[in-house]
Amino acid sequence: MNTTTRNLLISVAIISAMSSAALAAKPLKIFVLAGQSNMQGKAQVRTIERLNMTEDAKQMYEDMMVKDGLPSAVKDVYGVNFANGDMSKGNERPVEEQAGPLQPGFGGELTEFTTFGPEYTFAIYMQKHLDEPILIIKTAWGGRNLLQQFRPPSAGEYEEDKDKHGNPTGQYYNLIVKRVGEVLADPAKYHPAYDKAAGCEIAGFVWFQGFNDLVGPYPGGKANKDYSEYSRLMACFIRDIRKDLKTPEMPFVIGVLGIGGVEDHPFRKAQEAPAALPEFKGNVAAVRTGQYWDPELARIEKIVDESARKEALARDPKLAELAKQKPWLLDKAAWKLKKEMRGKVLSAEEQNFLKVGTSNARFHYMGSAYIYGNIGKAFADAMAKMTE
Repeated sequence: MNTTTRNLLISVAIISAMSSAALAAKPLKIFVLAGQSNMQGKAQVRTIERLNMTEDAKQMYEDMMVKDGLPSAVKDVYGVNFANGDMSKGNERPVEEQAGPLQPGFGGELTEFTTFGPEYTFAIYMQKHLDEPILIIKTAWGGRNLLQQFRPPSAGEYEEDKDKHGNPTGQYYNLIVKRVGEVLADPAKYHPAYDKAAGCEIAGFVWFQGFNDLVGPYPGGKANKDYSEYSRLMACFIRDIRKDLKTPEMPFVIGVLGIGGVEDHPFRKAQEAPAALPEFKGNVAAVRTGQYWDPELARIEKIVDESARKEALARDPKLAELAKQKPWLLDKAAWKLKKEMRGKVLSAEEQNFLKVGTSNARFHYMGSAYIYGNIGKAFADAMAKMTE
């Protein structure tokens, strides 16, 4: 080998080493996922098999790399989930910390009954977008509202200084900041690819919450609630969390409530309204989750709902007249008959679809891997678009 060739090879090796070092020196990207029970996630792993039942979902099934009925951990993605246990007496119990490679259960024992939410497919598709190590922090507590419990500091005082459990206003907002701070203090504890010299960065925030505000004490009464205060609170939340996490331009995704499918509801409009504010242009996006309701599930639901209503009216002829003034009476009677009607009006194939594809209540997106999976992917796509 002559001197010129040897020097050329050495130069290539040096450049290659420098390139590898540059790649390794990238700050670890951290995404915060926050909200209430639907961010916690209620889909059992067994419902993933539903993805194989229609053509539109088979690619997602493949992306989960399912083996022996269980999905794989996401390459280069780790997660930490902070669950504070029972806080109903106003006292914060020791944190139940779930951490590990990002999979349903966050590194814990994986079974067909392990539950997950949008974080799993968010991780899968965010990793595809970025192709680098990612850490996901999940801070979600079920049954909590933005009006009082997640209330951000700049929103001002609330008329009641404590919630029904005795927790002070803004308790869960403060917990988000606290838990994220704990991870930032020691990122190496949660991701083996963390490089101290390169550090880390909070690359985005996803908010998926709303049910307790939908049914909450906003003015206007049941039929004509004014949810404009939710829009104000959401805008305050975005400003405050960016300030407290020291990320003034942090991309922020709002998951708009979508239980039951696409619906033009005033609460959903209030949720997405902050994304249209000029100050948030280009770095806040609203994702309408109703469009990801399972279409086959919706078709089956409609058959059962219509049959249950007809049966309820047939069994109680007076109900039709009573329901003119109190529609909820018919809804209640029909709801009680749904289980019975499934066995009468659905085919064996349709009944099997419900059994395989659902694992929880309607307000928890039916505990469906199809629905949560598509929502998580949509969150990742919206986040990636803001970081291009």
